Amino acid sequence: MSRRRGLIGFFVHHRVAANLVMLMMLLGGVLGLSRMNIQFFPTFALDVVSVRTVWSGASAEDIEQGITVPLEQRLRSLDGLKRMTSTSAQGGSSITLEFNEGSDPILALDDVRQQVDEFTNLPADAEVPRVARAARYEPVARLLVHGEVSHDELRHLANRFEDQLLQRGIDRVEISGLPEQQISIEVPAERLQGLQLSLAQIAERIEGMSLDLPAGLLGQQDSTRELRAVEQRRDERAFADLPVLSGDRVQLRLGDIATIRQESREQQVTLSRDGHPAVELMLQRSEDGNSLAAAEVLENWLAETRPQLPPSVSLEVHDQTWQLIADRIGLLISNGLGGLVLVLLLLYFFLPARVALWVAIGIPTAFMAAMAVFWGIGGSINMMSLFALIMALGVIVDDAIVVGEDADAHFRMGEPARHASEGAARRMFWPVVASSLTTVAAFMPLLLVGGVIGNILGDIPVIMICVLIASLLECFVVLPAHLRNAFVPGRTPRHHPLSRPRERFEAAFERFREGPFRRFSALTLRHRGATLASAVAVVLFTLGLLAGGRLAFNFFPTPEPNVLYANASFVAGTDSARVDELLARLQAALEETEQALGGNLVQHAVTRHGATLASGLQARSGDNLGSMMVELTPSDDRDVRNAEFIRAWRSRLAEPAGLENLTINERAAGPPGKDVNIRLTGEEAGALKAAAESLSRSLRELPGVLDTEDDMPWGREQLIYRVNARGEALGLTTADLGRQLRDAFDGRLVQIYQDGADEIEVRVLLPRAQRERLATLSRLSVRVPDGRFVPLDQVMALDHRQGFEALRHADGRLAVEVTAELDTEMTSAERVLDAVSAEVLPSLASTHRLRYSFEGRAADQRETFADMRTGLMIGLGLMYVVLAWVFASWSLPLIVMAIIPLALVGALLGHWLLGLDLTMLSLFGLFGLSGIVVNNAIILVAFYRHQRHQGLAIEAALNEAVVQRVRAVLLTSLTTIGGLLPLLFETSLQAQFLIPMAVSIAFGLAFSTLLVLAVIPVLLSYLERLRERLGRSEDVPTDQQRA
Repeated sequence: MSRRRGLIGFFVHHRVAANLVMLMMLLGGVLGLSRMNIQFFPTFALDVVSVRTVWSGASAEDIEQGITVPLEQRLRSLDGLKRMTSTSAQGGSSITLEFNEGSDPILALDDVRQQVDEFTNLPADAEVPRVARAARYEPVARLLVHGEVSHDELRHLANRFEDQLLQRGIDRVEISGLPEQQISIEVPAERLQGLQLSLAQIAERIEGMSLDLPAGLLGQQDSTRELRAVEQRRDERAFADLPVLSGDRVQLRLGDIATIRQESREQQVTLSRDGHPAVELMLQRSEDGNSLAAAEVLENWLAETRPQLPPSVSLEVHDQTWQLIADRIGLLISNGLGGLVLVLLLLYFFLPARVALWVAIGIPTAFMAAMAVFWGIGGSINMMSLFALIMALGVIVDDAIVVGEDADAHFRMGEPARHASEGAARRMFWPVVASSLTTVAAFMPLLLVGGVIGNILGDIPVIMICVLIASLLECFVVLPAHLRNAFVPGRTPRHHPLSRPRERFEAAFERFREGPFRRFSALTLRHRGATLASAVAVVLFTLGLLAGGRLAFNFFPTPEPNVLYANASFVAGTDSARVDELLARLQAALEETEQALGGNLVQHAVTRHGATLASGLQARSGDNLGSMMVELTPSDDRDVRNAEFIRAWRSRLAEPAGLENLTINERAAGPPGKDVNIRLTGEEAGALKAAAESLSRSLRELPGVLDTEDDMPWGREQLIYRVNARGEALGLTTADLGRQLRDAFDGRLVQIYQDGADEIEVRVLLPRAQRERLATLSRLSVRVPDGRFVPLDQVMALDHRQGFEALRHADGRLAVEVTAELDTEMTSAERVLDAVSAEVLPSLASTHRLRYSFEGRAADQRETFADMRTGLMIGLGLMYVVLAWVFASWSLPLIVMAIIPLALVGALLGHWLLGLDLTMLSLFGLFGLSGIVVNNAIILVAFYRHQRHQGLAIEAALNEAVVQRVRAVLLTSLTTIGGLLPLLFETSLQAQFLIPMAVSIAFGLAFSTLLVLAVIPVLLSYLERLRERLGRSEDVPTDQQRA
């Protein structure tokens, strides 16, 4: 009965309990997989709160001083604030607040709102600040509607399509290319002067007449009626009929003195495709949405809608992110299945059939249980989690191999099946738990990595820890019961044809182990100094590779994207027609480049008038801007690389006069920010701009730098007005003068009314022809306090100044960021930053009295490395504690952990041999590797102590331990390597960024396996000899003490 005691004994002796647990693990996994989101990367956006304030017509300098700086003063002391950035651009202020991880986002939002509400000194014409938490939506696909149709027809179609897609379950649809509308009521300056009216007076008249106004209830005793006016005008004719001046002899209506029309507002963005107007609908999923489910909704909708479209309208789907997700997930699944086949083959050759079968069944069982836990904590199916599962393929069977092999050995020695399986689980419980804990200790510190990188790569340690826990559950609850049924006493094994290859392999391996390998082990022990010196030489060689720059570091390489952005920026004030001419040349050069490089390269090209693009979203807007979004065929289906295509495209472009900047770059996936992003901070905008331009020139001189730009573009020339002496004598104030000038040129906003899905503004202003001419200033009259109208040039003085289109702050200080696009085949971000750090940046800092820092991905790298250093110390400390507890020794854990740096050497050599750069994924692999390789050393040291307890001498015990445990060491290493092997040989460009992590583990594990069998015995030998000399030889604990 004693054998039934405990949890293990209960499950071994119960007929169905273990199978019920396995069934629950499998069903939990199926439920989790069916409910989990499918996305490309894990959700990595941080909690961000934005404060946006609109002040129409104001310059960047006015916005900065009047809105941005006062708000920043109030917001900079918020609890948990990590960083604060702001942009003051023409017409509006935008402040972005990023909070520390772990902060309550709702509380942070309330704190920001409270501080903003307390700011009551806003400029009179500024709108109320809008405080919002950044919404997290991921793109699914883009839908382009274009053809030989009018803008009004496109508007109608786009609004209808949006409604249909939202009703079918698409989480969010963003429309671009539909200019917002306004009713423009244009009154010429001459007419105003003749009628002695101001624009403000006309606006007040319209505002008082055009409205729907309820007046309450009446007639309650007769029959209650509602009293209301329905006078809101909603089109040009209705506004034209409004009376402006009424008298006995004459009545003037608005249409008599003004030109009224509905048109697009100023500074609006439009799209075109092949010269025809276009509208784009970007379909997005919410944070907990499913990209593939949204794609299915889109496909069904397209199948129903396309046949109903008129011939003049085309419906085009492009930038299909869901397709990319499906392709890459399929790629990883195929690699994972290939790795699983290799693992099963290794189990077939190294283990008896009955043990190998149940060990193999444990793989899907543990995986499903891990998926159930992962779903429960909010995980998703993505590139990182799938890669972690591939990495876990070999690790997951290690525990089951140890228990199964021990049970089989005791069953062969004559123990009953139940006793053998239960005894194996009990005997191996603490060693297996210890080895799992060391692996968990290696992966757990990776959970400390914060920021964007931690959010992207955090699924790897989470998956590995879930798999290890599930593996322990399967190993000690489910497996022993299955082994009990697998061991059938008295049955003579039949020689099946499938078992013959394994039998031949078994015989050959036995000859190798007892012959060449035993002699090799004895040789390494006899020449301990030479063995250790060889290991040290390899370590020194690897350090030389690092010191000599043979191993470069690339923080976070991403797969080659299929989307390119071409952004053009002219000097402020450039007419939009000149921008359109350049965009037409870009389109022609694109077609020439495609033909010159073989054709069939460009799938879609969409032109955007009045805006630039960054990361798929609108970055800047203005009449002097334009951009193109080009989607190429998938990178695996073409031989032309992006860098070659970009160079060929640029070579066919002649830069016109007035062009400030032209960049062509890839859309980067992964963490936001550029690889080269240098922030300059100072006190004076002019000095910062001069330093930024100098730095851009220096960067462009470096090899491999394709394009550079800064985020402080020059703005339009500014006319600085003030009231002169005569105006002051007439009582005119700056406020009065400024309000009348704003009414004339920016327009007086009278009202906003809803027209279906659109908000229509009604503005009273001068005609466009007068607004666009400087001579209007000499013909315009303004009203002075006594009601008279006087010529503007008699009461106003003008000055000139060059302004900026946008002014940016970083943590409250004026800043400019210079970014660069790189050809990664020629250089790396690390080399570029090192080059400018040597002389260029220190010189700029001293000359212009500024400070500099590396932002973007360089900032992410700094934060990640700081977290990883902390995690490294914690991980090593946890591993030492576990090993000291297992071995009851202070020194043996050091011997076991000595394998870690040797394994790292193997990983670094693997990168060097394959010509790969070290990446952040490589470093994550090194962390995991340190926990995996220790397990082999634990097996070896534990068996050595057992041999010493049996009475063998030091050398004999070491030799016997190595020879007897070589099968277990090789099998646990080969299963892990086998799981990763297909990925190592994957040729798809979309999987290349994952390969460095696979290289770290596979090569590190392969190299450490050899060193475990050669160097660890040597170190143990030295330790034991030292103990003997010091007279401190330890008593090896018995089996009972070890358990």
